[in-house]
Amino acid sequence: MRVTGSMQNIQLLRNLRNINTDMKTGQQQLATGQRISKPSDDPVGVGYQMRYDTDLARSDEFLNNAQTGSEILKTMDSLMQQASDVLKRARTLTLQARNGTFDAQQRQVIASEVKQLKEQMVTIGNSTYNGRYLFNGQKTDQPPYTVNGAAMEVTDSGLFYLNVSPAVNVPVSITGEIVFGKSNTDNVFKVLDDLAIALDSNNLTAISDSLTKIDDSVDRITISWAEIGARMNRFDLMENRILDEQVNIKDQRSHVADVSTPEAITDLKMKETILQAALSTGARIMQTSLIDFIR
Repeated sequence: MRVTGSMQNIQLLRNLRNINTDMKTGQQQLATGQRISKPSDDPVGVGYQMRYDTDLARSDEFLNNAQTGSEILKTMDSLMQQASDVLKRARTLTLQARNGTFDAQQRQVIASEVKQLKEQMVTIGNSTYNGRYLFNGQKTDQPPYTVNGAAMEVTDSGLFYLNVSPAVNVPVSITGEIVFGKSNTDNVFKVLDDLAIALDSNNLTAISDSLTKIDDSVDRITISWAEIGARMNRFDLMENRILDEQVNIKDQRSHVADVSTPEAITDLKMKETILQAALSTGARIMQTSLIDFIR
């Protein structure tokens, strides 16, 4: 086959175009840090990359749920501390009021503070997180208690769950009747109401009886407090697990889609050398004329 000058020129231009294309690809990979910029770069790799991206997106959702659950429970943990402090103060006041040295007027002064403690307990029962009531089950848009009717009001018994994995739902909410007691019984609001009435009426027997009821309310809140702590630990464990899984997924994705910067730089330098060699060779070929063959 006879190789003409035109054929040499065409082949030279084709080689230069291929080298320039490869260099452009290498430069883009270095600039973006991604080995795959379009499906044609690696059809099989794109499939894996899409799967890893989907897994990461879903994992981010689970992680956000776990973090949200932890924050809600931290808020509830603080509220249990506040409720416990209210009952401790109520107990202290009750011990003072049943002392025989106190007169009716002094007990009425204590009754005023007990009424304030009851209102504070209602405020705790109506606490929210991001605008959602924490102790009214699934009716998170409705306050569970009122100051005047808290002793008789019934909270929603539903539970609010958060997904932390495809197969795991962790309960977040605790209904108010579990924490503060059921309506029409000696729930914490009724206990404080009855104590205030006993203090106002100077009824020493009823005042003394309130101590046992206050202790029962403390026990009920303590049990709920322990449950909140257990759920907090569960969310923390799930959050750590999700973070570990994300590290693995990101590592697998990196092997498929990310560029190894040292290798990419070396490859680009090699292509630059090849380009310079091709240009040098091409310059000599393009300068060849009929005179060169006559010589």
